[in-house]
Amino acid sequence: MKAIIYYKIYLLAIMVLFSISCENTVSGSEPDLTDTLDPVEDVLLIPGGENATILVNKNHQTAYFSLLLSDISPNDFIENGTKEAWCIDWTKPIQSSNSTYNGIKLYSTDMVEKWKPVNYLLNISQDLRSSDPDITWRELQIAIWSLRANPEFDLDTISTEDLPSSFRTENGERNFNIEKVNEILSIVESGYEDFDFSSGTKFAVIAETPVDVQTVFVVVEK
Repeated sequence: MKAIIYYKIYLLAIMVLFSISCENTVSGSEPDLTDTLDPVEDVLLIPGGENATILVNKNHQTAYFSLLLSDISPNDFIENGTKEAWCIDWTKPIQSSNSTYNGIKLYSTDMVEKWKPVNYLLNISQDLRSSDPDITWRELQIAIWSLRANPEFDLDTISTEDLPSSFRTENGERNFNIEKVNEILSIVESGYEDFDFSSGTKFAVIAETPVDVQTVFVVVEK
């Protein structure tokens, strides 16, 4: 009887050790997009978009950037061509004067729950600007950073000198309207849950840039 008990204890110990070993292996693996962009959830690696090339330029009219995408194979989400683009990670730089990045993976945010506020904003941005000429691409980009909140972006606490240079004047003052940003955020908060993300609506496709480069996304339409 004792032999059976000892044998069961031995098996239990082996199972515990194996479990710990597996946990260490997983936690020590390289972070993927979901880790680095948490809380990005359920984003889909686009078939045919595993090895794209992007050419980055400033837009500063209808969007933060313009991206020329190439080397995308046929798929149901995105085609090669020039797209409006926005920034996700405001703490990192990106070269934006005809700058090329190769081997870029593209991820769809279509119907991803935590991306719905941003995708809703993409769908109403033109109407917002048409109804209020004081809303520019800067207010929209600030709103996107605020909605994503990763990395954290709090207009109430962030210092002006920490903002990217495109959002500061030469005199070190903010060149965007905080009141308009708050209005945008309020509109998004009250409307995104009831929005019908059906055919013809817009959503973000994330371009997974190198870890030391600003993550961006382009706007596509279903």
